Amino acid sequence: MSRYVTSQQKSRREKIGFYTAFSICLIAVCMAVYSTYNSVTGQKTAPVSKVETGVTAVVEPVTGVPASVPVPTLGVLSNRDYTVPTATGEPDTLPQTTEATAATAPKGRADALETMLSAEVSLSMPTKSGHVLREFSRDSVYHKTINTWKPHTGADFDGELGEDVLAMLGGEVTKVSEDKMFGKTVEVSVNNVTVGYCGLGSVGVKSGDKLERGDKIGTIGTVPAESGDKNHIHVYVKVNGDYADPLSFIDNEE
Repeated sequence: MSRYVTSQQKSRREKIGFYTAFSICLIAVCMAVYSTYNSVTGQKTAPVSKVETGVTAVVEPVTGVPASVPVPTLGVLSNRDYTVPTATGEPDTLPQTTEATAATAPKGRADALETMLSAEVSLSMPTKSGHVLREFSRDSVYHKTINTWKPHTGADFDGELGEDVLAMLGGEVTKVSEDKMFGKTVEVSVNNVTVGYCGLGSVGVKSGDKLERGDKIGTIGTVPAESGDKNHIHVYVKVNGDYADPLSFIDNEE
């Protein structure tokens, strides 16, 4: 009985060992097959990954595209194809606006020229030397004595203190006064033109006197508002009440 049991146990152990070895071999075979499959699959899919990354598109020439692309041409539009847009509103709006703007525009050099041409007058120099220290300016210029910027509405003629000041045109003495800014002043008028002499040291005429061009009016003194400059007189010219450039009329008819 013991011998029989021992023989059965031995046979059972042999079977277990056989199946265990068989299982191990089967697992090994499966692993080998799986490894081989992965290897083969990886080689086949490698080119696909290169195409997806765009490397092939860079190094390989592009085919299927024509060598040159025809340039589209534009036909000439006829009057029937295109209509020029017109401005909306009243037809006379623009001319009216232009005229209104011109009427309210500030006076400029064109007005100064028109003023000069409207006065038939010729002026001579008010001093012996006739040297101009500062010219007429409608634009603001710096006045160092009063430390401000403003237009210079006359012309300055320099000279020595006490030097004679001569009438630039014949006419009537219409005003003799003294001003805080411009000192002793004499105005001589004829028709629509007035010439003012400012900064006189002495005055040798009075209102109502008749003068000829070149007659003595007074002497060079000081212009208070321009005392920081060299000794001079300040001369202004008005035509129809508007300031004009005195130098524009000097020897205008000669």
